Amino acid sequence: MNYVQLAIPFFIGALLVEFLYGAVFRRQTYRLSDTVNSLQLGMLSQLVGVLRLSFSAIVIGWSVSSMGIVAWSPDHWVYWVLSFIAYDFCYYWKHRFGHEWRIMWASHVAHHQSQDYNLSTALRQTSTDYVGFLFYLPLYLLGMPAEVVITVGSLNLVYQFWVHTEHVRTLGVMDYIFVTPANHRVHHAINDGYLDKNYGGVFVIWDRLFGTFVMENQENPCAYGIRHPLDSWNPVWANFHVWMDTLRLSFRGATVKEKFLIWFRSPAWIGSGSTIVNSQDQCRSEKYDSSASVFDKAYTFVQFWITTGAALMLQALETSLPRSLVLTTFFVLLVSVLIQGLWLEGRRHMYLFEWIRLAVLALFSFLAGRVWPSLTFELESLDVLTLVQTF
Repeated sequence: MNYVQLAIPFFIGALLVEFLYGAVFRRQTYRLSDTVNSLQLGMLSQLVGVLRLSFSAIVIGWSVSSMGIVAWSPDHWVYWVLSFIAYDFCYYWKHRFGHEWRIMWASHVAHHQSQDYNLSTALRQTSTDYVGFLFYLPLYLLGMPAEVVITVGSLNLVYQFWVHTEHVRTLGVMDYIFVTPANHRVHHAINDGYLDKNYGGVFVIWDRLFGTFVMENQENPCAYGIRHPLDSWNPVWANFHVWMDTLRLSFRGATVKEKFLIWFRSPAWIGSGSTIVNSQDQCRSEKYDSSASVFDKAYTFVQFWITTGAALMLQALETSLPRSLVLTTFFVLLVSVLIQGLWLEGRRHMYLFEWIRLAVLALFSFLAGRVWPSLTFELESLDVLTLVQTF
């Protein structure tokens, strides 16, 4: 069972509670543009599932079948506990290489771009994780059933949600065993001495074992984000900007070996033995924002929730709709999110693009029943209770 989707109402409720807490006690950690951008990235990471890019399933299925692996039956709680621990061990290495190899940092960077640190940051997920599944392949080869991997993996991710907050300081001995807000703040910090530390998902003992653990120092408050700020509220660019930069560096490589190595070296390595010299002191201290008006941001906020509702509907109805309609709707929603990014940035011509988007939506709605004539019947035949349970 995937508990992530079941936890979405809890995530949203917790965000609201943290926002109200910050407002009441004047310790606000939210900015509207940043929060919407984080939520957009989270929504896109879930929405790409409708594309059914099942390369990972193909590789895992072939590996298990070709080696004659027989999955064991998870009929005892001990198996579940061991599976949970084993998954977190694999997650540690996936997460660590996500910072040490550019090909994986290109995907993971989306989670670290926010210059704020709050519960919405936890929902800031990538849509381009193409190779991370390989770190969990050993679990399948050991005979762990797919449903167990999915279940413990979703529980691992749900646990990580609550550690993205500045309002919980230290938790004593827990800070030395489990991932907590104190040691995960260090992971998101760009401070010298904090950078690329504390990779654990649930247990911080892996960091202590492998030398990547650092405790938060109150005299060195965390500064968040990435050392080369994104300076954009465009969620699609947030997913692809490091990929594009890596391609550029690869083409520019002096030798074939260098063109290849750029993908598997540190993100700070730019070829020919050079590294990017970029200490904390060289990083810009002020947070990125745009010239968008309060109205523009509020309008985008409303449009985002409308888009999110449509995305949830698409996920729930995916198997009941024609494949062509699913793909068309996906790209319509993707364009909607792109234009919302223009609004958050206060870009020129954003009003023109929005009128065009609304006209396309109206035309799309009008033509849907004619292009897909069975659509009306299929939607009318759906059980409302089943739809709610799907959410």
